[in-house]
Amino acid sequence: MQSIGKGILTQTGWEIIKNSYEAKQAINDGSSFMTGNGYLGYRGTFAHDSSEAYVGCFVTDTWDNADGKWEELSNVPNALFTTFHVEGHDLTLTQPHQDFERSLDLSQGLTGYQATFPVSAGTVTLKEEKFASLAQHHVLGMRHVITADHPTVLVIESGIDTVLWDLNQQHLRGFDVKDTARGFEVQAQTSQSNIQVNVLERRYPLEGGQVVVKEGKHLMRWEVTLKENEPLILDKLMVVTSSNDHEHPSSALSQMEASVESYDALKQENKLAWDAYWARFDIIIEGNLSDQVATRFNTYHAIIATPMHKPLPIGARGLSCQAYQGAAFWDQEIYNTPMYLFSYPKQARMLLEYRYQTLDGARKKARKHGYEGAFYAWISGKTGEEICPDFFFKDVLSDRPIRNHFNLWQIHISPDIAYSIVRYYEVTQDEDFMRLYGLEMMFEIARFIASRVVFKPRLNRYELTQVQGPDEYHENVDNNAFTNYQSHAALKETLRYLEHFNPEDINKVRQQINLGDHEISLWHDITNKLYLPKPNQEGLIEQFDGFFNLESVVPAHEVTKRLKHPEEYYGWPNGITVFTQCNKQADMVQLFSLHPSLFNRDTMRMNYAYYEPRTLHFSSLSPSTHALVAARLGMVEEAYRHFKKALMIDLLNTNEAVSGGTFIGGMHTANNGATWAMITQGFLGLKRSHNHLYALNPVLPKEWKSVTFFTDIQGVRHKIYVSHEEISILNLSQSPMETTILLNEETITFRSQYQSQKQSRA
Repeated sequence: MQSIGKGILTQTGWEIIKNSYEAKQAINDGSSFMTGNGYLGYRGTFAHDSSEAYVGCFVTDTWDNADGKWEELSNVPNALFTTFHVEGHDLTLTQPHQDFERSLDLSQGLTGYQATFPVSAGTVTLKEEKFASLAQHHVLGMRHVITADHPTVLVIESGIDTVLWDLNQQHLRGFDVKDTARGFEVQAQTSQSNIQVNVLERRYPLEGGQVVVKEGKHLMRWEVTLKENEPLILDKLMVVTSSNDHEHPSSALSQMEASVESYDALKQENKLAWDAYWARFDIIIEGNLSDQVATRFNTYHAIIATPMHKPLPIGARGLSCQAYQGAAFWDQEIYNTPMYLFSYPKQARMLLEYRYQTLDGARKKARKHGYEGAFYAWISGKTGEEICPDFFFKDVLSDRPIRNHFNLWQIHISPDIAYSIVRYYEVTQDEDFMRLYGLEMMFEIARFIASRVVFKPRLNRYELTQVQGPDEYHENVDNNAFTNYQSHAALKETLRYLEHFNPEDINKVRQQINLGDHEISLWHDITNKLYLPKPNQEGLIEQFDGFFNLESVVPAHEVTKRLKHPEEYYGWPNGITVFTQCNKQADMVQLFSLHPSLFNRDTMRMNYAYYEPRTLHFSSLSPSTHALVAARLGMVEEAYRHFKKALMIDLLNTNEAVSGGTFIGGMHTANNGATWAMITQGFLGLKRSHNHLYALNPVLPKEWKSVTFFTDIQGVRHKIYVSHEEISILNLSQSPMETTILLNEETITFRSQYQSQKQSRA
């Protein structure tokens, strides 16, 4: 057993284990030990827990606005609630217990615990296991095994808890609970959006019992005799659906429950589904068990946060809680999509289809603010209309709300989506997607950029003014380099597509959206004249106009000494970083991450060295970006330092759950997804390459012996092994075709397998 830190252990690299119970860690552990499947996420709480322990089962496509401000996913009734009592003792973890161990089996998404409880006449051992089925997305399974070292009577209460933990008022109302032969069923509606939600409980093998209703819980009660050292096994199913999934949710629940042969059959089916996923996404790190289990932990959470059943967003906290509203940010395209793009392109396409489905919402937002085309929402739910509130921080010194312009000035969200479309097409060559969705989105994003730029006649150039770059502490700035370059790339690629694609396809889309020649002419003019900040005499690129005139504070954390209150907001308009060069997160380095060929390596190294010490890394998005860029630049030790920080953000709970009075707990899904990118695109140098299937240019940290990962590019699946001495690539396709890749800048062609001595990246 190896310690990872903060009480986290692993044995094989496929599990995380904790052998102490801490009630104060309920928020963090509930997220880390959760189970899910992209349709729902069930927090890693215990069957006996109630709402005060942050129990939650959050379901996709159930957005509701209960308090008139926050639109978020609904927490549904808990049909896994179960308690056990022996000889007047509650078998709950708030009572004396011993030999506690909780675990998450990453290989198949099983979460659970076991503990031994002293009772009047001896001890009782309780084991709990549950999982959200990856094979049947609407179903969760749970098993309890209870063993006493003496004959005794066990009292069981099991049913549905309708008292829910919600961040911004409870979303469900009108609970209608029915007692069926083998469990309860509850039907409710969301308070504002009127979505019907149905939850079904099924118990095995107990039937009958006494109905008990208390404190919002609808339970059945039994008394069962336990024989000495003879285990009693109790199984439960929880089935969830809504009117957004089925026209008749109650009938659908019954059909889903009937399709489950047994708990063991459901568990085996779930395992096979996970085996197939790990065959795509697993990254095998040899020589460092801590990095291995943390990598799988992050990959697991990236998977269970991603809706696989239909085009819906990846929430910034996934399905671990209601923070960040279960909605899409730019994180989805920049941090989450690459893992799918190179390993499961079908899912990458579905994420972009979600953006197409929300195109009308983006058009609506553009019109609202006086622009044209598609101004994508900073926080996007189902419709794509903006659900980012105007106020969500408070000035703790004046007790007044702060107007943040995230939803108005972070315009880079639209070109970020264009960037993802371009990368998707580069990797997949999926022309069907482009004809149906991609071209229209690109054209509308170009329209928005063209309506958002400002022409300065005296300078004969276009600028992007009053914006906010990835660094969220500096708002209302002009010519943020990241935003300008991203916008320029979107326009440039759009114009290239106009020339590249079949004229019939282009004309069809142009007619559909009434795109005129004059607009295309304007795009050409903007592309030629948009201001793109260049390196100055010292080789530095200014993050935005006037950035170099701000106070330089190095290291950035020195600025925190200026706080008058520990929960002050650091950013605009009057925070302690606003008049300094201190960034919250990667901004210029983010540009290098997405566009590694824009500048030469010396320029990128110089700017990395300037901006990194001025970055607070307060966002979970920041360490992974710095790790990826540093690795590409051959700065392996620097890259590994940031990699370790990013890798452990959730596993060791290094970020706060509450900031400035705002709940921001839960899993950091962008960082989870970025783990795959840090390793494959950073340390291994994976990228799409013209005239090649892909390129590799590896540098491994000295802490690793080797790395193995899998790609799926244009229908060709490869298993890639990289050590300090060699590289081996195996074509996993059934009928391997000749493949050409770029390895350390050398063209390599092979059919079934390639193996050679490795040449290290300079």
